[in-house]
Parts: sequence; structure tokens; C-alpha cells
Amino acid sequence: MAHSNYLKIITNYQDEIAKIDDIILDYSKNKSPLIQDICQHLINSGGKRIRPILLIICAKLQNIEINNQILNLAAAIEMIHSATLLHDDVVDNSQTRRNQKTANAIWDNKASILVGDYVFAISFILMVKSDNIKALELLAKTASIMADGEVMQLENSSNINIDIDQYLKIINGKTAILFASAASISALLNVKTAKNHNKLHEFGLNLGVIFQIIDDILDYKANIDNLGKDIGDDFFEGKVTLPLILLMQKANKEDKNKISQIHLKNLAQNLTSKENNNNLEYILKLFAKYQIFDDSFALAKKYYHKCLKILENFDNNRHKEELTTIINYSFSRLS
Repeated sequence: MAHSNYLKIITNYQDEIAKIDDIILDYSKNKSPLIQDICQHLINSGGKRIRPILLIICAKLQNIEINNQILNLAAAIEMIHSATLLHDDVVDNSQTRRNQKTANAIWDNKASILVGDYVFAISFILMVKSDNIKALELLAKTASIMADGEVMQLENSSNINIDIDQYLKIINGKTAILFASAASISALLNVKTAKNHNKLHEFGLNLGVIFQIIDDILDYKANIDNLGKDIGDDFFEGKVTLPLILLMQKANKEDKNKISQIHLKNLAQNLTSKENNNNLEYILKLFAKYQIFDDSFALAKKYYHKCLKILENFDNNRHKEELTTIINYSFSRLS
């Protein structure tokens, strides 16, 4: 139900999404064929456009007109997101995303990195076009926080004993901060709405945490049709995400030692397919034994309630209902 309701929102904002896509593609015209091809690939990849849609709905929530200024900022946020995906897929050596080959799998790592740099640079041109120094400052700061979050994740990639606080710090940086900026940036464009900025920023931050926690759970629970990639990709890459962190906190000494051994082998990337599958099956049994998915959902639900609480500050209307739908979708989504 939550998924179908979110699809209705996408349909309702199809005109705005099309304009945002056109803005992105306009900056690839008359550029190198590689830039044109990869930008078209990004547009056609079936992304949820949740960040630009969030920006538009939060603007409407405050009775702000959806003009070129808003659309340019929405495109800038989507381009920041797209640039990080291009770079992340290289770092993670990912071959599929959203049931399609990644840009680095189709072209190569060099192309993905360089076009990612181009897309990221264009996002700053769009920020400047907003003609609002506060909006520019917010997104510039957001980009630096995201980069710091990605580096923190890299630094802790081999640390299977990372704690929840450090995990939350990382996902706030690499994921949630862009949601926060998408939700709150429109409030900076108008003196009358400036008072809403902190509330909407906190709303977006909590929503982004929900989104990442559910992503971490789906990596172990979803199938390729729902997730858009193979189950266990994070596990096989040696990524330490929430379910594994909680497992290490709850497991007995014997299980912890076995988990640590498997993690080291995943980092070394020298296991056969059969060994990988056996190890994943073992980890999934431990998740069931220690009720890890229940604990993961419980943490996400804390942020779910925080989001709903913040929305109480706003009048009841269609756009508040749409934001509630996005919260429900982010918490219970299948894809």
C-alpha cells in the first residue's frame, strides 16, 4: 500500500520531474558523447526521485511557488545524488543498480568517475542560479558533509566492532544530510518561511536515517526484483551495516569469532561462490537467532515517529499527507 501510494505521488508530480530531467539533460547537450550517454543513462535508470520530490512537496507545504528557482535547486540535489552514485559504484565495484547495469559496468571506472565529477560540478552551477546565498551555502556544506561521511564509511569498512553512534554519524553524513537539505532548502528562499528551516531540516535528517536503515535491512532480506541488486551485496563486499553491527553486539563469543572470520574473508574477496553463499546462509540464521531484523526495524521506527512528530508543527493539508506517505514508503518500502 505504501509503495502504491508513493507511485501516485510520482504520478502527481510527473510534470515537475520531467522539467527537472530536462534541466539535467540540458547540461549534457553539446558535451562529449560520453557525458551525454551517461547522463541519459542516469535519467533512464528508474530512480525514485525522492529527494527532488521531497523538495517540491516541502515548498508547497509552505505555499511557496514552484518556479525555476525551486526546479533548479531540485535538479542540483538530484545531480549531487547522481554524482555520488557514479562514484560509489566505482568504490564498491557495483555491477547492478535498480536492476540495470551501473555506468562503470557499461563504460568503465574512469568514465564513471570523470562524468561523476562533471555532474557534481553542474550541480553547483544550478545552485548559483538559485540566486540565494543561503541556499548555496547550505548545499555546499551538504556536499562536504556527504564526502566526509563517505570517507568515514571507508575508514570503518574493516571495523566490525563499530558502535551504533558511529554508524549513525556515518549515515547522517553520507545519506541523511541530502534528505535534510532537500526538505529544508525552500524555507531559506522566503523571509516568511525561514522559521520552518530547522524543523524541516530535522524532518529530512530523520527521514534519511530511516531510508538508510531500511536499505541496510533490504540488503539481507530483499530479492533482486525488489532491491535492484543481488541480496547480500553489502555483506560480500565486507560492508559493516546496521544488521551486522547489532549482531556483533548481541552474539555470544563463539558466534562473534565466526562472524569476524567471515568478515575478514569477505574483505579479502577470495572466496568461492559456494563459500560466499554458505557464509551468507549462516549469517542469516544468526539474524533469526538473535532477532536482528526486529531490532533494526525498531531503530528505524524511532526515527519514523520523530518524523511524524515534526509534521505536527504544520497545518493539515494535501502536502502534509504526501509527506506522511513518503515517511510510510521509506519505512515499509520494497524497492
